[in-house]
Amino acid sequence: MGAEQPRYRDVLKNMLRDVFNFVFRHPPSKKVHFEIDKYSLHILEEMRYGGIFLTAHYGNHELLGYRLAELGLPLNAAAQEQKPKFFDRWLQKKRTFKGKCFAKKIKTRHLIEFVDNCGLFAMLADQDYRKLIPNSIEEKCKSEFLDLKVRSNPLPAFILEHRPNTPVFCGYIQQIHQTQTLFLEKIPSQNFYAHYHLWLERLILENPAKWYGWFHNRFLSASF
Repeated sequence: MGAEQPRYRDVLKNMLRDVFNFVFRHPPSKKVHFEIDKYSLHILEEMRYGGIFLTAHYGNHELLGYRLAELGLPLNAAAQEQKPKFFDRWLQKKRTFKGKCFAKKIKTRHLIEFVDNCGLFAMLADQDYRKLIPNSIEEKCKSEFLDLKVRSNPLPAFILEHRPNTPVFCGYIQQIHQTQTLFLEKIPSQNFYAHYHLWLERLILENPAKWYGWFHNRFLSASF
């Protein structure tokens, strides 16, 4: 994988713009045109019946969650409780569509029930995972990304261990001027993290400064 690390200032410029839009221009105004990539339409219909949705710190992922909820998908995005409390309440308000928060923490024991009820479990999957992983799914959480060996979050593997036929999707929002376009892809459930990382690497090759993981130290010391 030959992705060249972009200049820090280019990544920071993109990130600050996305943060500004999330804080001051969210929800999006009607002046912003939203569309769905024509090759993603049939995938969107599959997602209405639930599954696993993996995205990344690529572009405005907060906007992505809002758009998926706006499209009526049965979404619950994984979220960590933030401190202080007032900041967490503010975030939950921002992550709400028509009175329903689409980014609440789900306890692991409730995940299978959520998926059984045709829920779409979404999460940012481009972070190195350092906590203990059960032996039964440990190998499914190992992959390669940007020429580094990584360990990823075990929650998707946990779901697939119990419900192996659960579909897995990934996607992102691309914004050019006042037009936002949703791109979706379905990936195989077998060895899904390898397919996910290949998908993300393609995006990074197209626009390295859009991925905010370069300076997060997530994949700098992975070892098995």
